[in-house]
Amino acid sequence: MFKALKWIALICLVALVAGCGEKTETTKYFYSPTWARDGRILMVGATQSVNKDNLGSQLSSSYSEYVFSIYPSGTGESSPLFNTTDNPPYAMTCSPATDYVAYGNDLMNNLYRTIVIQNIAIGQHSGIEKLELAFAGVQSFDWSNDGTKLVYCTSSEVRTVNINGSNDTLVTQETSVDFVTWKYGGRIAFVHTPGASKILSLIYPDGSGRVDLAAASSVSLPQISAVNTNEVFGKVGDTYIKVNVNTGTTTPVVTLGFVGELPRLSSTAKQLTYSKSGQSSGVYVLGDVSTATPSEKRLK
Repeated sequence: MFKALKWIALICLVALVAGCGEKTETTKYFYSPTWARDGRILMVGATQSVNKDNLGSQLSSSYSEYVFSIYPSGTGESSPLFNTTDNPPYAMTCSPATDYVAYGNDLMNNLYRTIVIQNIAIGQHSGIEKLELAFAGVQSFDWSNDGTKLVYCTSSEVRTVNINGSNDTLVTQETSVDFVTWKYGGRIAFVHTPGASKILSLIYPDGSGRVDLAAASSVSLPQISAVNTNEVFGKVGDTYIKVNVNTGTTTPVVTLGFVGELPRLSSTAKQLTYSKSGQSSGVYVLGDVSTATPSEKRLK
């Protein structure tokens, strides 16, 4: 009997040394959604795996990060489009005219030192595969409506540049610029603080046709509607509103504590996608923003 117990103990010890009781805990994260031109939502997915022994002590871990796309219905999830494990893509924005996404990189003191342009076409494709444009420091950036240029802002300038890095041109010089968007329509929208209040302004890339909205009609994180380019959506505190640029009137879209981070408006101007402030993971879709009570859905 004693001999048998010795053999049982020895077997258990060998099994423990060999990894008996090990388990892997896997956690997935999703963030930074934006709309591709085909109506899909592009986002970052991350997988963290931790191997633990039977006592709960960590033995090893791994982390991978990638970009993929999915329809806002939750169907048609693509395979990874490109890997970003050691190269997180910030503030992704897709071209409205081509199969490219632009994102910030080399973040230092909340400024992007590089804007990366990446091809996201599925299957065989032609054109640019990947470009990296170097800058002294960029606050915000977006595409032109034809996909041939980017608009970007420093803290004191709004500028445009061809996607190959040529023809870097000053549009306007300002005080405390913090956000810029273009993508739909001919005008660039930017947010700046010339005095005590943030002001939303619109301007053509040649510097003409400037419109400065009153503080009461201005928003943060503006998005120009592709359906009516005289309408701009954006945040005021924890409210998401629509602004009529011609009249300066505003219409609340979400009034019940909207905490979406960098909300992106679809090309139909009916849906928003965003991550949420204060939450480590999760991508949401809000629609239809043209109704009085748009419904929110967690996509991933």
